[in-house]
Amino acid sequence: MNNIPMRDSLVLNSHFQPIYSLAHRRTVGMEALLRASENEVSLSPLEVYQRYIRRDERVAMDLAVCAAHCQRFAAAGHAQRWLFLNVDAMTLSDPDYANQLGIIIAESGIAPQSVVLEVLEQAIELDARLLEGVALLREQGCLLAIDDFGVGHSNIDRVCSLEPDFVKFDRHLLRSAVTQQRTRTLLSRLVRLMHEIGALVVVEGVESDSDVVVALDSGCDLVQGYYVARPAAVPDSDQLITPRLDAKWDELMNRELLRRKLNRRQMELSRQAFVQTAIALMQGSEFEVAAKPMLQLPDVIRCFLLDQEGRQQGRNLNSGRNNIGDSLRFSPLEDTTGAVWSRRAYFQHAIDQPGVLYMSEPYLSMTDTRICVTLSMAIEIDEVQHVLCSDVLMPGVGRSL
Repeated sequence: MNNIPMRDSLVLNSHFQPIYSLAHRRTVGMEALLRASENEVSLSPLEVYQRYIRRDERVAMDLAVCAAHCQRFAAAGHAQRWLFLNVDAMTLSDPDYANQLGIIIAESGIAPQSVVLEVLEQAIELDARLLEGVALLREQGCLLAIDDFGVGHSNIDRVCSLEPDFVKFDRHLLRSAVTQQRTRTLLSRLVRLMHEIGALVVVEGVESDSDVVVALDSGCDLVQGYYVARPAAVPDSDQLITPRLDAKWDELMNRELLRRKLNRRQMELSRQAFVQTAIALMQGSEFEVAAKPMLQLPDVIRCFLLDQEGRQQGRNLNSGRNNIGDSLRFSPLEDTTGAVWSRRAYFQHAIDQPGVLYMSEPYLSMTDTRICVTLSMAIEIDEVQHVLCSDVLMPGVGRSL
């Protein structure tokens, strides 16, 4: 790419940072990043943009940068890769400027379908006209990425309404997930939520071994950051990137295999005890007596019995290992006698497949706000269908056992 001299001896250039697909084990995109200097002194992109107060000057500079990015990307021959292009909100907020950007893309020889427009989520909230410019370029074939999701007051409804092709999770969300288990769990669920609205997820800011493990564990699609490759005029090739990530993937898989082995053993004990309880109930034993095999297991929280309409019969039978602090804080929810759990998946699956033991997805228990899974099975007691349930402190995947 030819350097672009601007006023006051300002020189702009392009660096590219790989965006890597964990499933494909290769780079599938490049984010174009502005690099600037003046009299051989480096300037940040923010310092560059602050020099242009007049709208027409700022947009002219932005379009010149986009043109340079496109030309460099096309010259490098990045076949079957996306160009992730940061575009200033001022440029997209005017249909005429947005149309000029479309012309720049076309003249560079890059197919519009290979260009991903990165738009800050906060900018979309503050400038409704920006949506018009984005819509114009999407009609031409460009893709849309919501950038910095997870910063400040992120709005799920706004993201859903835009139907982006990509959602880029902010690096601060990853930092928090590395140090806090709750955020780590939330990260995985946010990934699944983005998948449900039809967007692929890019986790940014992957810089350390811990970052890689958390990103891999989250189920995200693409990763970006210094651990993958640093921005450069000619960034690292996949021959360098892939071995680094493969090593972490193997490490994570070894951990996962061990975890699954332990969970299978624990769940097998729970399954055996659950079946014992179900048989005892069908043979006429009192619930308190029949449930003893379950309640003696260290990971079991409680057992309870539902009728065929999902209404709880009697009280919970607790294992006695409940957190006292939680039981005090959430005491208004403690008594579940007569509660209706018919909307829960564990009830619906049990009713649909009588005699089949089912394990739910992990969820937040209303009774004491702990993450648990529920084992359930529809059985007949005195020729009347009931559903036996047990809450267990164990992660798992909803399936028939």
